[in-house]
Amino acid sequence: QGQLELCEKALADYMESKRRAFPRFYFISTADLLDILSNGNTPTKVMIHMSKCFQAIEKLKLDNDSPPPDVRPRAEGMVSCVGTEYLPWKTDMLLEGKVEQYMNLIIDKMRAELKINLYSAVQAYNNPKERHEWLFDWTSQMILVVNQIYWCQETEAAFDKMGAGNAKAMFEYNQQQMNQLTNLIKVVTGDLAKEQRMKVMNMITIDAHSRDMIAKVAETGKSTKTAFEWLSQLRTYWDDNIKDCVVRICDASFPYGYEYLGNGPRLVITPLTDRIYITATQACWLSMGTAPAGPAGTGKTETSKDLSAQLGKSMYVFNCAPEMDYRTMGDIFKGLAASGSWGCFDEF
Repeated sequence: QGQLELCEKALADYMESKRRAFPRFYFISTADLLDILSNGNTPTKVMIHMSKCFQAIEKLKLDNDSPPPDVRPRAEGMVSCVGTEYLPWKTDMLLEGKVEQYMNLIIDKMRAELKINLYSAVQAYNNPKERHEWLFDWTSQMILVVNQIYWCQETEAAFDKMGAGNAKAMFEYNQQQMNQLTNLIKVVTGDLAKEQRMKVMNMITIDAHSRDMIAKVAETGKSTKTAFEWLSQLRTYWDDNIKDCVVRICDASFPYGYEYLGNGPRLVITPLTDRIYITATQACWLSMGTAPAGPAGTGKTETSKDLSAQLGKSMYVFNCAPEMDYRTMGDIFKGLAASGSWGCFDEF
């Protein structure tokens, strides 16, 4: 009995050390972690657990799905489990070392590849292809970010024109937005593959909110960038000095997280969603949390998930139960703090 307890404690300590080395292991069950650790030297067997550690990666595309026992495969890209999408990497990566080491390298690689993808998509926007053709060349996640970047640029340019005396600048930009939406609607009525249709529909969802928001600003007649109607929106900027993306809302500012999110549907943004965004981001900026309350099925969890998607952050949703003790909560918080992820406790 004593020997068994010693073995159990040694195993628990060993698993804790692995979880510290790769914090996302805190979010998976003991049985899954044991399976990953026992197959760590054969990455092909670890692939079935990828979706438990990453929001939208079902598996990595490997150069050889059944390599010889002493040969490690090279990863060439990410296959999404959200929607249908494959993101090839610019350079492949050898999955060598211990499992927690190459899992950490996969996170770094994922972020680096998405950053390259975003930079290239920013450069290629409306040049030479039209916007409604350009979007098919890039990942779903990045076209939405680039779309928001250019929306901010064009809106602030319209504010500048108003400041220079062109009172109709915002109405003119609103008309341009309607034309862009019309083009996208024409595209979506055509013959598209499932993943392409999802991209266009996501663009339409985001564009419709942008159009309504600009129409509201135009009607109020505000002519400066400091108007609250504008500052209270989630605004995405491309900072050329640091070659990176920053998301701002009111006085809060967040670096974009580059967590791969796949090609899933996005939430339709309503005035209530906007208000939750302000509250949640201000709380986050002040290192606090939020507790959205309301009837079942009103979208509290989905809104939180969509906000994390807008910021490119990973988010883990935990369904709480009375059986969750201080140890479970402790492990979850260790994982969230060490991995820099957001957590959502459902039915808390």
